[in-house]
Amino acid sequence: MKILKIVAASVISAAFIFGLSSCGEKKSRVQTNEKGEILELSINNQSETGEYDPAGAAAYVYYSHQTYALDPLVNYTKEGLYTPASAESWEVSKDLLTYTFHIRKDAKWSDGSDLTSADFLNTILRALKPENGSWYVDFLFPIKNAKAVFDGKASVDSLGVATPDAKTIAFTLEKPCAYFLDLIPNVPTYRPSNSKFAKDEDKNWDMDPAKNLSNGPWYMAERKPGEYILYKKNPYYYDAEKVNLLSVKMRFMDDDQAKAAAYQTGELAILSGAAASIADAYEGKPDVRFVEVPQTNYIMLNPNIAPFDNPLVRKAFALAVKRVDIATVVGKSCVPSTTFVGRFYKSKVDGTPWGTLQGDLLKEDLEEAKKLLAEAGYPNGEGLPKITYTYPSMAYEGDVAQILQQQWKELGVEVELQALENEVYVATRREGVSQAIRMQWYADYNDPTTWLMMYVAGNSLNDIRYNSEKYNKLMAQSDLELDVAKRQALLLEAEKTVVSEDTCIVPLFTNNTTNLTDPSLSDYYYDVIAYPNYTTMTVKSE
Repeated sequence: MKILKIVAASVISAAFIFGLSSCGEKKSRVQTNEKGEILELSINNQSETGEYDPAGAAAYVYYSHQTYALDPLVNYTKEGLYTPASAESWEVSKDLLTYTFHIRKDAKWSDGSDLTSADFLNTILRALKPENGSWYVDFLFPIKNAKAVFDGKASVDSLGVATPDAKTIAFTLEKPCAYFLDLIPNVPTYRPSNSKFAKDEDKNWDMDPAKNLSNGPWYMAERKPGEYILYKKNPYYYDAEKVNLLSVKMRFMDDDQAKAAAYQTGELAILSGAAASIADAYEGKPDVRFVEVPQTNYIMLNPNIAPFDNPLVRKAFALAVKRVDIATVVGKSCVPSTTFVGRFYKSKVDGTPWGTLQGDLLKEDLEEAKKLLAEAGYPNGEGLPKITYTYPSMAYEGDVAQILQQQWKELGVEVELQALENEVYVATRREGVSQAIRMQWYADYNDPTTWLMMYVAGNSLNDIRYNSEKYNKLMAQSDLELDVAKRQALLLEAEKTVVSEDTCIVPLFTNNTTNLTDPSLSDYYYDVIAYPNYTTMTVKSE
């Protein structure tokens, strides 16, 4: 049985890595100077994909860059409260339509020049040009006339963004937006880009450390394409005296065994997203740290391509999935889930995990799945067109694909597997031409809409072109509902629509992150949406 073979392989791999990890361990994988400052923190990331331009194709790796190098107007505390960042203060008008931010006078770029309101506006204006392919442009649409500007139906002069002086930026909204302030800390299109260098006529400015300036704790000092980016402490950062980490080396690595070896030898101080076989080898050791993340791994079933243009077929495929089998091959960090919004995302009403609030949205019932497939005109899968499941060739995705293939075979359906290199996978997914394709989403901000807004008709992240009148209406109502409990009820209903009723989204699991972290590291944390804050990191004294 394929599951047993995969598990056996994981056990062998774990035994091999345990052998590595039990010998030659170092007291600390980081060095400090006489002041106690950490000279360099080396951490892994996935293969280099997308851009480093907040107005462009901001893929997963971009978010690490943003965390290190781009300071937002407002940030989150560890507990999820808003805290001043590049803006020292802000006000919201009584009608909830205007948000005014006052940028710190000492906020500067890494070349010593002033950070200005024009730099935030620069990102926004470039993102509103369709030719720049911004993945996050939709999150600007609460701003007055932003959608009309993007669609070419209004001039930029009508945009509801004002910069009355170099240190003030004000956003005027089309209508009250219940989650607008939540967009500011993490959504790329609200981050600054230096007006001197970030220009459309220079398409590769963001790949050049000399032009990709920082207003955050570290700046891009060196980039070796496909291998690593070296960030160094930004001396002009307004809170530089609190930054104890002098440099961060972000290494692009996909191979699990290479990552394990790099951590064991001290080349990595933090192995982020350790595979189950690697994490198991360190069980009981202080290196292991589980981080509960607001993330969902799921399948998109394209309602515009046969046979998934038939809702009965979509539901049949969804009911045939057994999530416990998938969890077996992914590892301890995998928690089966049927909610699209992250299972462990905490309610703004009372802190209850979303999975508890929503309950199960899909049941696992093979016999019912077979009945639905027959009702759709495909008894035992007979007459179905060729079906392909597409996924990125990285980490555990191949194992998950084989499990799904086996489960759908029990439904009577032969599914072809298509593994693509990550960059090709992303491009293919964005084209909207796949029948069934794997997807995962990690919260960009602290609100359920970070998941749910993606599948509103016309959203730039709606890769399967899902269009439901009911869903669109519920999401529009939720934007206007300022009562937190009533708004939550609308969002719960919207999620049921896309998962339980239309079944274009098939949630699989929440994959909490298992990190291997040098036990000597201290004084750092992960915020409310599990983004790391390493600024004050120290090394424990022996």
